[in-house]
Amino acid sequence: MFRLKRPSGATVVAWTALFVALGGGAYAATHIANGSITHRKLAPNSVWRNNLGRGAVQGNNLSRTLRNELATHNARGPRGATGPRGPQGLQGIQGPPGSPSLGASPGQTKTVTNVPSIASSSGKNPNPDSGDAGEQGFYFTGNGAGGSASLVGGELHLSGVGIDSNTAQGAIGIAKAFSNVPLGNLDALSYDWHVNVLKGNQAPTIHITVTGLTHDSHFGSGFANITYNPGLNNVTVGESQAYHSDGFAAGANWYSTTETNIGDPGGQNNPQTLAYFVTNNPNAVITQISLDNGGSSGATGSFDAGADNLILGFTGSRFSRFDFDG
Repeated sequence: MFRLKRPSGATVVAWTALFVALGGGAYAATHIANGSITHRKLAPNSVWRNNLGRGAVQGNNLSRTLRNELATHNARGPRGATGPRGPQGLQGIQGPPGSPSLGASPGQTKTVTNVPSIASSSGKNPNPDSGDAGEQGFYFTGNGAGGSASLVGGELHLSGVGIDSNTAQGAIGIAKAFSNVPLGNLDALSYDWHVNVLKGNQAPTIHITVTGLTHDSHFGSGFANITYNPGLNNVTVGESQAYHSDGFAAGANWYSTTETNIGDPGGQNNPQTLAYFVTNNPNAVITQISLDNGGSSGATGSFDAGADNLILGFTGSRFSRFDFDG
């Protein structure tokens, strides 16, 4: 007969280990599924992202507090109060002067006219004698000790600080005659200019000779020269600088040379827009427009300037830029 040999201590240990290996995992899995292992039984950082399968943690596995925090984490908060205004930046560098506008009112025709020559006036102003008018009706007006006007170097050259009392406008330059055109029909007037020799703030000037300006003239006929002077339009004249003056720009000021008092509205010390004169003098008509040296009676010294690109426009009529090409 065979006798069973009593197992040794080592054999008992081996069988016990095998039993644990086979049955212990099932025991652990059962109790994990039942939630017997909580976060309090896990050491910090003992569970890593790669220990969890995709989708192992669902939203309902998270606490209500954590779900609320996640829901509001990316929500936009209320708009904050407007902060204080920052300091003003540095002023930019002024660009070069632009070309004069050649816009036109409805019904106008834009033209660019070269003026290669200008006739000499007989001195019978405000309108020249027959045959006095040169290209496009311009004629020189005024001359002598007070100054001179000529076409030189592709522009109108103006010199001298004085006047010529034989002219309708008093100054020395060129003029263009008109046959009683209503002042209200003029709707564009501008020109380019520069000064080569300074005389204070003297600059090339526009005179519109009119009659019928009874509200702003001490003459019964309403004779006056409505004057645009750059110096009275916030221009400080500099030597050898290019300027563009526009008598219809916002705030452009004019004055009547025959206003009853110099300080009245429309006088030299209280200039107004051209629209002011049109409104107060509906019957005023233009007999000539001159571009001249802007001289004054009794002035002394030297003045030298150039002007070009005179723009004249009239409602429902031609709109021209005159290029002095002498």
